[in-house]
Amino acid sequence: MISSRFVPAVCALIAVTLVPTYIHSYAGSTVSDGRTTSSMPESLAEYQGTSSGRNATWGKRRFDSDDWTERIYRFQGDEVKLSVIRSYDPKSLYHHPELAVSYGPSYVNNDVRLLAQRPDIPVHVLSTDGGSTRTVVIYALHYGDTFVQDPIRFQLRTAGELLFSGRKAMTLFFLTDETVPASIGVDTLPSLGLFFAAIDHFIASGNPAH
Repeated sequence: MISSRFVPAVCALIAVTLVPTYIHSYAGSTVSDGRTTSSMPESLAEYQGTSSGRNATWGKRRFDSDDWTERIYRFQGDEVKLSVIRSYDPKSLYHHPELAVSYGPSYVNNDVRLLAQRPDIPVHVLSTDGGSTRTVVIYALHYGDTFVQDPIRFQLRTAGELLFSGRKAMTLFFLTDETVPASIGVDTLPSLGLFFAAIDHFIASGNPAH
């Protein structure tokens, strides 16, 4: 039997534990920001896009996503693939997304950079090595109103928040260029304009409050 003097403390503890249970089980576990990948235009930063032809079930199978868009964009001989994917399972997006989006090449370099064009956006950079041309991948992760540079710190930071709030979707912006000359650095990729324009367009498409 519990002493009566402990009853208020026990009741308070039970009430606290019921909050996340109610949020995730009864009140709805997701928070919408009004954004969707379907808003991504076919014409962007002078590039013209067409569907990549990816299987319609791919996003759900690989990222548990019902909201994704992937196009091949072309401009003056430059051809790149832009994949924009949203998921309420962040780990599926930040844990080696290249294995699902750009499977095949062996990437020998993998780092995070703040490029001069947009130092506010941490850009994850992967590239192959050798030969006159190489495959370069750049991607960015967006959650809420911020960009994610370190996924581990992000996960630790949001763990506490998710106890008392619904889940928010993370968005992956992933650009693949398979024919980058060895002499061209990431900072001078012609498709950087397309990449940042896609991010800006998507963020601006949300609810006015976001």
